[in-house]
Amino acid sequence: MSKKRTKKHPRGISRRTLFRGALAAGVTAAVGRTAKIFAAEPTPVRFVHLYFHGGWDVLLGLDPRVRSREYSGIDLGTDFLVSDFRADLDPVSIGSQSVQLGPALRPIIENELHPFMTVFRGINMNTVAHPTAQSYINTFRAPAGTSARGSSIGTALASVGAVESSLVLPNVSIAVPSYNVDYPEAFTATGMTSANQVRPLLVAPPALSDDTERLLRAAQDASESCIHERYLGARIDEGLAESRRATRLLLEEDASELFNLGENEDLVERYGLTDAVLRNANHPSYVAAVAAQLIKSGISRSVTARIQIGMDTHRNDWGQNQGPRQLLGWAAIADLVADLREDDPNLENTIVLVTSEFARTPRINGNRGRDHWFANSVGVIGGKMRKGVFGATRIETLELQEIDRDTGEAAEGGMILTPEHVGATIAASAGLDASVFREEPLAAWTGVEE
Repeated sequence: MSKKRTKKHPRGISRRTLFRGALAAGVTAAVGRTAKIFAAEPTPVRFVHLYFHGGWDVLLGLDPRVRSREYSGIDLGTDFLVSDFRADLDPVSIGSQSVQLGPALRPIIENELHPFMTVFRGINMNTVAHPTAQSYINTFRAPAGTSARGSSIGTALASVGAVESSLVLPNVSIAVPSYNVDYPEAFTATGMTSANQVRPLLVAPPALSDDTERLLRAAQDASESCIHERYLGARIDEGLAESRRATRLLLEEDASELFNLGENEDLVERYGLTDAVLRNANHPSYVAAVAAQLIKSGISRSVTARIQIGMDTHRNDWGQNQGPRQLLGWAAIADLVADLREDDPNLENTIVLVTSEFARTPRINGNRGRDHWFANSVGVIGGKMRKGVFGATRIETLELQEIDRDTGEAAEGGMILTPEHVGATIAASAGLDASVFREEPLAAWTGVEE
C-alpha cells in the first residue's frame, strides 16, 4: 500500500549519464531520475487517463455508504469483504465539502492528495454492456452501438497548445483503444498492448557506418513535398523535418533508458518495483511508472493506460478481489500523482482522470457478487476544475439523482449527469472548445472565468 511520502532530493548520479550537453539548455540527467530531455517550455496541460477494466464497485471507492446504518435498496455485504474493507474511512475535506470516500481511496487520503480531487457521481452511462460503456468512457460521447463516436478524451487533451519539439509521442495509449476524428493527425495516439513496449520503441536501430548514416540523413533532409510554394498553410515537408530532428535527438540521447525501470533506483523505491512487479508489465505500479516517465520527460503530453484489470466480479470474487484490486490501482495512482507533483506541486497544469466503464449493482446477487450498474462515478485529480463532489446517487438505492447544475448538489427537477457533461467540463477547464460533446460544460466547475 502507498505510504505518505516526504519530499526528498533525487538520488545521485548513477553509472550512466544520459545527456551529454547536446541540448540547448545544457541539461544533464542521470538514469536515477527523470528530467526534461528537451529545451522546451512545459506543456499547457499534462494529461493522464487511467482506466480500471471491468466495471468497478463505486460503493468501495468513489461513492460509498457508511456502514453504521442500513439502506432500503443497498446490500453493503460487509461480511463478505476482506477485513481492510469492512470499516469506513473518516470523512475528508475537499474544497468546501466534507466528503466520504471508500476504503479503496485510502492511498489518496494518506498521501494527502484528496484536496486536489474533483469527483463526479451519479453519471448515467445509459448501458450496462461492456463494449458500449468502454467506448463511452473513452470518448465521453455516446457511441453508435458499440462503436466509438468521436475522439478519445486523451486525444482531445493532447491537442491543447502548440506542438512542441519535445513531443515525439504526443499521445500514447497503453492497452486501451484510442480514437481521433476531430484533431490533426499529429495527435493520433501511438498504441501499444502493454507498458513494456515503450522502451523498445525508443531504442536506436543498429548503428550504420558514418558515411552511410551521413548519406541517409542527407537524402531524408533533401526530400520535399509537392505542395505549391504559394500555399500558406503548414507544410508537410517542414513537419517531417521537425519530426526527424526530434526523433534523432531522442535516439541520440538514448531516451529508452528512462524506461529501464529496474535500473532506476528512484522509480524502484517510489513505485515499489519489486522483481515480481518488473516481470509483470500489466501491474498497476509498472503502468504508473511508465506513464509518469512519458509525461515528466516531455516525450508525451497525454497518456491513456489501463491501470487495473479484474473488476468484473459477478461471483464471490467480489468480496475477495474487488476492494483489493481497486486499492492496488489507487495506490499506484497516488504514487504517480506524487511523482508528477514534483514538477507541478499544485497540479495546476496536470490532470489525472480515473475511470471505469460503469459501476456495480447495489444488491448482491445469488452468487455473492455484484452485476453491472449504470450509475457511475469518475475521479479527477488536478487541473483547474473546482475541487469537491459534483453529483450524487440516491442515498438509499444508488440510483440516478437529479442535480443542480451550479452547486452540484441533489435537486429534484435538476439535470441528470452524463459523460458528455463531464467530458465537456474537463475539456473546457483545459481551454479546449467543448462543443464536440454537444453538452454545455458545467461552468461553475470548470475553474475558468467567463
